[in-house]
Amino acid sequence: MAQIDQSIGTLPWYRLLNRDQWKVLFASNLGWLFDGFEIYALFLTVGFALKQLLDVGQAAAVPQYAGYILATTVFGWATGGVIGGIISDYIGRKRTMILAILAYSVTTGLSAFAWDWTSFAVLRFLVGVAIGSEWATGASIVSEMWPDHARGKGGGLLRRRHRQHPRFRDLAADHL
Repeated sequence: MAQIDQSIGTLPWYRLLNRDQWKVLFASNLGWLFDGFEIYALFLTVGFALKQLLDVGQAAAVPQYAGYILATTVFGWATGGVIGGIISDYIGRKRTMILAILAYSVTTGLSAFAWDWTSFAVLRFLVGVAIGSEWATGASIVSEMWPDHARGKGGGLLRRRHRQHPRFRDLAADHL
Protein backbone atom coordinates (compact mmCIF):
# COMPACT_ATOMS: atom_id res chain seq x y z
CA MET A 1 0.00 0.00 0.00
CA ALA A 2 2.88 2.36 0.77
CA GLN A 3 4.21 1.94 -2.77
CA ILE A 4 0.83 2.93 -4.27
CA ASP A 5 0.68 5.99 -2.04
CA GLN A 6 4.20 6.96 -3.15
CA SER A 7 3.27 6.66 -6.82
CA ILE A 8 0.21 8.84 -6.27
CA GLY A 9 2.49 11.57 -4.97
CA THR A 10 4.91 11.46 -7.92
CA LEU A 11 2.65 10.93 -10.94
CA PRO A 12 0.09 13.43 -12.17
CA TRP A 13 -3.44 12.40 -11.17
CA TYR A 14 -4.53 11.66 -14.75
CA ARG A 15 -1.71 9.13 -15.27
CA LEU A 16 -3.18 6.95 -12.53
CA LEU A 17 -6.45 6.41 -14.42
CA ASN A 18 -6.98 3.40 -16.62
CA ARG A 19 -8.51 3.27 -20.08
CA ASP A 20 -11.94 2.13 -18.82
CA GLN A 21 -12.20 5.13 -16.50
CA TRP A 22 -11.45 7.52 -19.37
CA LYS A 23 -13.92 5.70 -21.65
CA VAL A 24 -16.68 6.09 -19.07
CA LEU A 25 -16.00 9.81 -18.83
CA PHE A 26 -15.95 10.13 -22.61
CA ALA A 27 -19.24 8.23 -23.03
CA SER A 28 -20.94 10.25 -20.29
CA ASN A 29 -19.65 13.46 -21.85
CA LEU A 30 -21.09 12.48 -25.23
CA GLY A 31 -24.45 11.76 -23.64
CA TRP A 32 -24.47 15.11 -21.87
CA LEU A 33 -23.33 16.87 -25.04
CA PHE A 34 -26.19 15.46 -27.10
CA ASP A 35 -28.66 16.17 -24.28
CA GLY A 36 -27.60 19.80 -24.29
CA PHE A 37 -27.85 19.97 -28.06
CA GLU A 38 -31.33 18.44 -27.95
CA ILE A 39 -32.67 21.00 -25.48
CA TYR A 40 -31.07 23.82 -27.44
CA ALA A 41 -32.74 22.54 -30.61
CA LEU A 42 -36.03 22.62 -28.68
CA PHE A 43 -35.45 26.27 -27.74
CA LEU A 44 -34.90 27.08 -31.40
CA THR A 45 -37.88 25.14 -32.74
CA VAL A 46 -40.61 25.11 -30.08
CA GLY A 47 -42.24 28.29 -31.43
CA PHE A 48 -42.39 26.93 -34.96
CA ALA A 49 -43.77 23.61 -33.73
CA LEU A 50 -46.46 25.27 -31.65
CA LYS A 51 -47.56 27.45 -34.56
CA GLN A 52 -48.29 24.20 -36.38
CA LEU A 53 -50.01 22.55 -33.40
CA LEU A 54 -52.18 25.42 -32.13
CA ASP A 55 -55.24 26.92 -33.78
CA VAL A 56 -54.66 30.13 -35.71
CA GLY A 57 -56.60 32.06 -33.06
CA GLN A 58 -54.08 30.96 -30.40
CA ALA A 59 -51.03 32.37 -32.19
CA ALA A 60 -50.62 35.14 -29.62
CA ALA A 61 -50.38 32.50 -26.87
CA VAL A 62 -47.40 30.68 -28.42
CA PRO A 63 -44.95 32.05 -25.79
CA GLN A 64 -47.24 30.83 -23.00
CA TYR A 65 -47.51 27.35 -24.51
CA ALA A 66 -43.75 27.31 -25.14
CA GLY A 67 -43.30 27.90 -21.43
CA TYR A 68 -45.58 24.95 -20.69
CA ILE A 69 -43.57 22.72 -23.04
CA LEU A 70 -40.23 23.78 -21.57
CA ALA A 71 -41.49 23.41 -17.98
CA THR A 72 -42.86 19.96 -18.79
CA THR A 73 -39.48 18.94 -20.22
CA VAL A 74 -37.61 20.21 -17.16
CA PHE A 75 -40.05 18.42 -14.85
CA GLY A 76 -39.28 15.27 -16.85
CA TRP A 77 -35.56 15.79 -16.16
CA ALA A 78 -36.13 15.70 -12.41
CA THR A 79 -38.46 12.73 -12.65
CA GLY A 80 -36.02 10.90 -14.92
CA GLY A 81 -33.16 11.40 -12.50
CA VAL A 82 -35.11 9.57 -9.80
CA ILE A 83 -36.42 6.86 -12.14
CA GLY A 84 -33.02 6.33 -13.75
CA GLY A 85 -31.37 5.95 -10.37
CA ILE A 86 -33.85 3.31 -9.31
CA ILE A 87 -33.64 1.40 -12.60
CA SER A 88 -29.84 1.49 -12.61
CA ASP A 89 -29.78 -0.13 -9.17
CA TYR A 90 -31.58 -3.11 -10.69
CA ILE A 91 -30.12 -3.49 -14.19
CA GLY A 92 -26.82 -1.60 -13.88
CA ARG A 93 -25.58 1.85 -14.86
CA LYS A 94 -24.34 0.88 -18.32
CA ARG A 95 -27.61 -0.70 -19.43
CA THR A 96 -29.63 2.14 -17.96
CA MET A 97 -27.51 4.70 -19.79
CA ILE A 98 -27.90 2.85 -23.09
CA LEU A 99 -31.67 2.58 -22.61
CA ALA A 100 -31.93 6.25 -21.63
CA ILE A 101 -30.06 7.41 -24.73
CA LEU A 102 -32.20 5.15 -26.91
CA ALA A 103 -35.37 6.39 -25.18
CA TYR A 104 -34.59 10.09 -25.60
CA SER A 105 -33.64 9.54 -29.22
CA VAL A 106 -36.90 7.73 -29.98
CA THR A 107 -39.13 10.10 -28.00
CA THR A 108 -37.47 13.14 -29.56
CA GLY A 109 -38.21 11.69 -32.99
CA LEU A 110 -41.78 10.87 -31.99
CA SER A 111 -42.25 14.51 -30.98
CA ALA A 112 -42.36 15.31 -34.69
CA PHE A 113 -45.61 13.32 -34.92
CA ALA A 114 -47.48 15.22 -32.18
CA TRP A 115 -51.03 16.10 -33.26
CA ASP A 116 -51.70 18.88 -30.76
CA TRP A 117 -49.84 20.79 -28.09
CA THR A 118 -50.90 18.38 -25.33
CA SER A 119 -49.46 15.35 -27.14
CA PHE A 120 -46.31 17.40 -27.76
CA ALA A 121 -46.08 18.19 -24.04
CA VAL A 122 -46.51 14.52 -23.10
CA LEU A 123 -43.81 13.48 -25.54
CA ARG A 124 -41.52 16.25 -24.28
CA PHE A 125 -42.08 15.02 -20.72
CA LEU A 126 -40.98 11.54 -21.82
CA VAL A 127 -37.92 13.06 -23.53
CA GLY A 128 -37.16 14.83 -20.25
CA VAL A 129 -37.50 11.60 -18.27
CA ALA A 130 -35.01 9.90 -20.57
CA ILE A 131 -32.56 12.81 -20.46
CA GLY A 132 -32.79 13.07 -16.68
CA SER A 133 -32.14 9.36 -16.42
CA GLU A 134 -29.09 9.65 -18.65
CA TRP A 135 -27.71 12.59 -16.66
CA ALA A 136 -28.06 10.81 -13.33
CA THR A 137 -26.67 7.56 -14.67
CA GLY A 138 -23.73 9.23 -16.42
CA ALA A 139 -22.76 11.16 -13.30
CA SER A 140 -23.11 8.06 -11.12
CA ILE A 141 -21.05 5.82 -13.35
CA VAL A 142 -18.20 8.35 -13.50
CA SER A 143 -18.30 8.75 -9.71
CA GLU A 144 -18.26 5.01 -9.19
CA MET A 145 -15.50 4.21 -11.68
CA TRP A 146 -13.07 7.02 -10.86
CA PRO A 147 -10.79 6.57 -7.83
CA ASP A 148 -11.13 8.74 -4.74
CA HIS A 149 -8.10 10.92 -5.54
CA ALA A 150 -9.53 11.91 -8.96
CA ARG A 151 -13.30 11.69 -8.43
CA GLY A 152 -13.82 15.43 -8.00
CA LYS A 153 -11.84 16.14 -11.15
CA GLY A 154 -13.85 13.52 -13.05
CA GLY A 155 -17.11 15.11 -11.96
CA GLY A 156 -15.78 18.53 -12.89
CA LEU A 157 -14.71 17.33 -16.33
CA LEU A 158 -18.13 15.80 -16.85
CA ARG A 159 -19.99 18.96 -15.91
CA ARG A 160 -17.54 21.07 -17.90
CA ARG A 161 -18.97 19.56 -21.07
CA HIS A 162 -21.89 21.96 -20.80
CA ARG A 163 -19.42 24.76 -21.51
CA GLN A 164 -18.65 23.15 -24.89
CA HIS A 165 -22.27 23.14 -26.04
CA PRO A 166 -22.33 26.74 -27.31
CA ARG A 167 -19.84 25.87 -30.05
CA PHE A 168 -22.08 23.08 -31.31
CA ARG A 169 -25.22 25.12 -30.75
CA ASP A 170 -23.92 27.93 -32.91
CA LEU A 171 -23.23 25.48 -35.71
CA ALA A 172 -26.74 24.06 -35.36
CA ALA A 173 -28.36 27.50 -35.27
CA ASP A 174 -26.70 28.36 -38.56
CA HIS A 175 -28.25 25.29 -40.18
CA LEU A 176 -31.78 25.24 -38.70
